[in-house]
Amino acid sequence: MRRWFSDQSLVRLSLAFWLGAFVPGVACAADDAVLASRLEASVFRDVWHAILEDSGIDVQLVEVANHEDRRRSFASGQLLLDCCSIKAWRDRQEEISVQLWSRPIFYTIDHLVLQGGRTYDLPDPMNLKAYRVAVVRGFSYQREELFGPRVEYETISQVLDAVAAGQADVTIVNSQEFRRLQKMKRRPLVLGPEHYELILRARVHNSRPDLLVKIDAAIERLQASGRIAALTGARLRSVN
Repeated sequence: MRRWFSDQSLVRLSLAFWLGAFVPGVACAADDAVLASRLEASVFRDVWHAILEDSGIDVQLVEVANHEDRRRSFASGQLLLDCCSIKAWRDRQEEISVQLWSRPIFYTIDHLVLQGGRTYDLPDPMNLKAYRVAVVRGFSYQREELFGPRVEYETISQVLDAVAAGQADVTIVNSQEFRRLQKMKRRPLVLGPEHYELILRARVHNSRPDLLVKIDAAIERLQASGRIAALTGARLRSVN
């Protein structure tokens, strides 16, 4: 398996979440390792981990059980660094009051994902009131008020499986994630109309505003070197 961190890296992998290292409502002190989200399943995993390594921040990567828990952990100050989101996805008041946003990391587009061979009546791709929409629990979506019945699942793979099996009519996934997951498991699905353009960024908890400068500088360096594009392309070609 490819490793993006050298043996001398400051980044330390940890299952601290499972071992009870989170103290509710208490952020890490400045001289402690900073808790950051570990993006095992995301198409942007390697990009985020490279940003952390390049930043020089002493971080401890933690894998949070699900997206909803990850949002709560960041809002409460248990996680101090998280990626990769857009502002509209993290719009709860308790999130808005504590999050600082990085410079843009990546531009992508969310698409409707449809059942292959089925005809849909979609004059406005934002208006999905006539359809059952498979969603990831803990995700926020653009124009959710225009969704029909919501069918919740834990992961993006599961929402794709649900649409393929007819348990839902449509879901919404960015084009990179769709291509990668379809390569890993071929489903009778097609990428449909564009739903929303995304500008993905990292989040820094406002208890440590000093970290934002380091994250932004790392993003700028990796973009200038072409490494973000290269890592994303390699991740799209991978099957893990």
